[in-house]
Amino acid sequence: MTKQIRRKQSLRTLAGAALMTLAAGAAHAGAVTESGDAGQLLGSAQTFSTGVISTISGSLLTTSATDYADLFRVYLYAGTTFSATTTASAWNTNNFDTALFLFDGAGHGVVANDDDPNIGLQSTITITKNVVATGYYYLAIAGAGYTPVSSSGPIFGSLLGKDQVLPINGGALTGWQSQSQEGDAYEIKLHGAYANAAPVPEPATISMLMAGLGLVGVAARRRRSQV
Repeated sequence: MTKQIRRKQSLRTLAGAALMTLAAGAAHAGAVTESGDAGQLLGSAQTFSTGVISTISGSLLTTSATDYADLFRVYLYAGTTFSATTTASAWNTNNFDTALFLFDGAGHGVVANDDDPNIGLQSTITITKNVVATGYYYLAIAGAGYTPVSSSGPIFGSLLGKDQVLPINGGALTGWQSQSQEGDAYEIKLHGAYANAAPVPEPATISMLMAGLGLVGVAARRRRSQV
């Protein structure tokens, strides 16, 4: 009897461990904060560890040309909805005229917004069921008036008085131009953004889970037949 009890306990422990392993990849989720100064180009963009990204917090300085914009790497999935906004944050953030820009993994412009037409000086970009390709993208926040450029000129052109703006040339991000007098603490609310691709469970983990659950089921059926 003692051996049978120990065997059942071991099987439950095995199944539980496998379930915890599979769930571990989703445990790191939520708010992230700029570390130091996020760069303005792809090579210096700030990256984050595994998990969903729900908010990004940081700050822009109006006294340094190296901190007029911050660039962050995010992971998006094709066919899903992605959004980023500075309109839904606490009262002590985003008290300046923000602009948001999204670039693909090679630095080509995807969409940009200066002023959300429903709010005012804060910004919102949304891609509804139209993320073209799964992979890394780059999200930038800048003070209004600071413009991303490629070797062919401004990537998005003027954002003044417009809602979401598509790129006007196909060049990749090489720098920024103009000067912004806007900056302060910011918080970007995101939906559909991840730090990296969701981890795929190792085959051994899946096998352990299935074996554990199967043996627990067998033990449960035997116990019922003995009653």
